[in-house]
Amino acid sequence: MTPGDLRAALRFDGAFWRRFAELGCVYGPEWWKRVSPPAIAAIIYAIAREQREAVMRNQRQVGGPVGRLAELRRAYRVFAEFARSITESMEQWGPRPLPLDLTIRNREVFEGALAEHRGLVVVTGHFGSWEVATRVMTHLGRPMNMVTADETNPTVRDFNHAMRTRHGFNIIYSGRSLFAGLPILQALRRDEIVGMQIEPWGPLSGSHPTGFCGRATRVQLGPFTVARLAKAPLVTVFALRTGIRRYELRVEGRWDPRTPAESISALEESVAAYERLIRGHPGQWMMFEDVWTGAPEIPPQEIVPQAAGLRRR
Repeated sequence: MTPGDLRAALRFDGAFWRRFAELGCVYGPEWWKRVSPPAIAAIIYAIAREQREAVMRNQRQVGGPVGRLAELRRAYRVFAEFARSITESMEQWGPRPLPLDLTIRNREVFEGALAEHRGLVVVTGHFGSWEVATRVMTHLGRPMNMVTADETNPTVRDFNHAMRTRHGFNIIYSGRSLFAGLPILQALRRDEIVGMQIEPWGPLSGSHPTGFCGRATRVQLGPFTVARLAKAPLVTVFALRTGIRRYELRVEGRWDPRTPAESISALEESVAAYERLIRGHPGQWMMFEDVWTGAPEIPPQEIVPQAAGLRRR
């Protein structure tokens, strides 16, 4: 291991701390699982200055300006929710997961799409406990795939891959290759489930400009294009954490895009649903990087027509 690899492994988001955290999440006593996440979140909150400032800027856009103390509290809540989410996701991905209290809103929409046996694209985001929700989907009797980018910290990839594939779950790593989408299409044509995330990461290749929380940004069009090419239904699902091992999966809608215009319409409706959820539960939006850096404000008169056009066509 090179000195650079060692430094990466020992960073707060590195493999060493992930493995240490897994021991507590899987084998620790119940009191530790309940008490430690807020304390660990406070430590990371104190040392991760760049991420803390990014969270404050994102939360300011979602919830509006507040006093400095309230802004710090608001940002800490995101770190605390993230720590809770990590604790329970590691527990669920571990060798002895505990039972969950799970409610699924609009279950019939999801089950109806799955019953058509044309594959299924599930769109979600970095919200609540999306990894716990993904783990739940492995019980549907259909192979489950999650499309994800390589980890920012390279020492974490092997750890996360082993954890996520422990229960028969499959990972498809996205990349810049022209052929990166082929494994996704192949999985859908085998009638499998493919989970993909949408986030307003900025001007990326293959993204679409849209409004999000009052500012212009760009969101990946990939999940909606893949569903169109594979002729597979697409369902938007977000996991809201409501308590200790308690979750509500919100199925926000189902789309069957057949043209590029229908793909864009499905993206805009999904983004609108995501925005409503984030505004209602901002502390569960696990976004630790800047979303709107340099993005212009959207005048109110431009937001209204766009929102009006988000109804199902």
